[in-house]
Amino acid sequence: MGTARYLTAQKISLLVLLRLYCRSTLPSSATIPILSFILSTTTPSTSPIARFQRSSTSHDPSFSIDSFEYVLQGHISSMPGRTLLDIFLKSMWEMNSFDALHSLFDNLGELLMTPNSQEGDSQERVYLSKTSPLGVFVRRARLEFDRMKFEDTITLWSSFIKYRAPTAQWTKRVAGLASGGIDAVAAEMGMQEGDDVYDIAYGGLNEPDDGTQGVSLDDLDRILEFQLDRLQRFGDRVPETMRTQLRGMLASSNTVHRQAHLVHFFDAWKAGDYTSAFDNLHRYYDYAMQTREKIHYQYALLHMAILQADFGCFGEAIAAINETIATARESQDMTCLSFSLSWLNHMSKAYPKQMKNAGYMSMLGSERDALTFLKTKARESKMYNLLSATLLNEAKLSLSTGDSVSRALEHIYQSSHLNIRENVNSYGGQMLLQSTLYCRLGIPHLADVHCQLLLDCHEASCPIEERLRAVGRQAFILSQNGQYDAAIKLFDCVDMTSHNRSLKFDQYLVHCIGLIKLKRAIRRSDWPTCSHLLATLKPSTEPSSDTLDPELYFLLSEAYIDYLVSKGDYAIAFTAVSALAQSLKEDNADILQRTSVLLMQADLFRKAGKTEYGFSVALRAASVAYKAKLMPSLWSAVGMLANILNNMGECTSARRLLESVLPQSLENGDDMLSGTLYSHLADSFMGLADPGRTTEPRLRTTHVAKAELYIDRARECFKKSSYLNGECEQLMKKAIIAKLRGDEKLAEEWSQNHNRVWEEGMRAIEQV
Repeated sequence: MGTARYLTAQKISLLVLLRLYCRSTLPSSATIPILSFILSTTTPSTSPIARFQRSSTSHDPSFSIDSFEYVLQGHISSMPGRTLLDIFLKSMWEMNSFDALHSLFDNLGELLMTPNSQEGDSQERVYLSKTSPLGVFVRRARLEFDRMKFEDTITLWSSFIKYRAPTAQWTKRVAGLASGGIDAVAAEMGMQEGDDVYDIAYGGLNEPDDGTQGVSLDDLDRILEFQLDRLQRFGDRVPETMRTQLRGMLASSNTVHRQAHLVHFFDAWKAGDYTSAFDNLHRYYDYAMQTREKIHYQYALLHMAILQADFGCFGEAIAAINETIATARESQDMTCLSFSLSWLNHMSKAYPKQMKNAGYMSMLGSERDALTFLKTKARESKMYNLLSATLLNEAKLSLSTGDSVSRALEHIYQSSHLNIRENVNSYGGQMLLQSTLYCRLGIPHLADVHCQLLLDCHEASCPIEERLRAVGRQAFILSQNGQYDAAIKLFDCVDMTSHNRSLKFDQYLVHCIGLIKLKRAIRRSDWPTCSHLLATLKPSTEPSSDTLDPELYFLLSEAYIDYLVSKGDYAIAFTAVSALAQSLKEDNADILQRTSVLLMQADLFRKAGKTEYGFSVALRAASVAYKAKLMPSLWSAVGMLANILNNMGECTSARRLLESVLPQSLENGDDMLSGTLYSHLADSFMGLADPGRTTEPRLRTTHVAKAELYIDRARECFKKSSYLNGECEQLMKKAIIAKLRGDEKLAEEWSQNHNRVWEEGMRAIEQV
């Protein structure tokens, strides 16, 4: 016999327990545990939150007989000295023949009868409504039993005997009932093990379990739905042990399952096996065409579009998603239609150049109009998942365009309220967005706290991609303080087991670790390591040709330009900055990225001697950062303006600017930025100590002393961030100040310190 259609030994035991519940007077303390146990094992839950909170037995339909002991052992029955477990086991062992099994199902109708007012015991019994969850379970069990063939019924009875067997020694009373044998009719006829008729009926009881016993086709469908829910929401893969069990269950069922094709598709997709993913998706197509189930066809198209976009075939993805939208409109499936439009809007924002090159033209006008449309449709159809995601997308749009921060916070809090009220599980995206907002406001410790909250409190209910991004953000925050080793160790703690490992996530980890190592190598002036890492990460001088994650691609381009500037290749760096700025302008990119490019341009102009151009660009960057509340960018722009003012001789104005932003920069915790501002402030005081500016020796001495103080602070910051050139530059400034004072011996000592620090840095690079 193949896998049972619906009835299993577990469901027979549940029917025995349900009959006990309806016929007996149970203590009130046992009512909720018993009903919860029966419902959790018979009624599938469509709510992701409910699924997450249910016990492990609901995920394993072949739960053992020990589960009944756990539920019933602690409750006293109406009979003195006996627990509910004793009464339950007595009912189980009273089914001592194949005829008793038939009697159980024949008498199930009594549980559904309307109580007669003339019956005296009507108040002591519980009757089930035919439309209640328990009533539906009883009615379907009777129907499925009546439809079973004789051979299948015998197999079901044998599986029940094997399932019940471990309880024979639980109590003395059960041992007495079990002493009569597994079949009272066979015992009356004098049959025993070894007889031909007995072996034909019960010879299979001693066969080993192949792992598929106790699982029906209905249970298998629920298992596949649960696996699909995990695959779609969390983005991980099926564990190897579960994959082996599913393979055995599907092989024994002798039935083609629609969900099985999708499970294989998602697992192959996450593993990077695109050939197998396409094969399984086409099998899903074939199933939809054979059964003429249009809903399967449109969701297969949707998955095809997402798969095509995952490895850069945007033209094919657009064609598939357009077909999905047309099919969803035809079948009036608002869920699929809204999700397709939302995904299309996300792709046009994340990959604008690639989508434009593929011929995509927005169907809903501007991005703000598209979000308004999606929000309206989500409210009308009560699609709270889509509504929560749309509110977060509105907050992202406000941040990316430099709109009001308070408006972005309003959208975030609306989404949070919706998550709590409607049990929408999108806490990961919400906390990542809040972390982004706090990073832009220059409060990295709050950003780190939100990432840690995601990992500590919502890790089990968040997709692995969101968990990886939270770890990545924590790592980049640590790298700002020069804690490169600690940042890399964070990625070592990521659980990348076989069921979580996928090509996309591996690439994300490789790029994040590579970026942190590249930043450290640039600050240490380790040019061979920089060249090797850049060759590994493959930076492209043409942004349109790159299909890397947009955020990581910008960070990689920024590091590449920083590498060129640090080496003094200003011409190549200027070409790279211009290409990046043009690409961001065409894509209408994030305001933070465009401000960063302005700061790169200003720094290049400053170092190339074009101070006027650098001043205007830095001033523009400061204005944009101030309006958009991009505080770290604002402090960096102010520091660049102050440096240009120092070069122009406006040291007083430069000092005022720097003293106004330095306290806030110190709160930000970016040692590299703080060291740069301290260095510029020291230059301002040295400029104020110029004999041409002041003739008072005491005031000049005070300015020089303050300059030395800020040089020391800048050196400490650069040392924390492993910026070798910056540290050596501050030592050289100390030597120059000593020489200006006429102390040649002290100047020589500072020069030797400069050489020693540089040589130690080079030796450290060689040892690595």
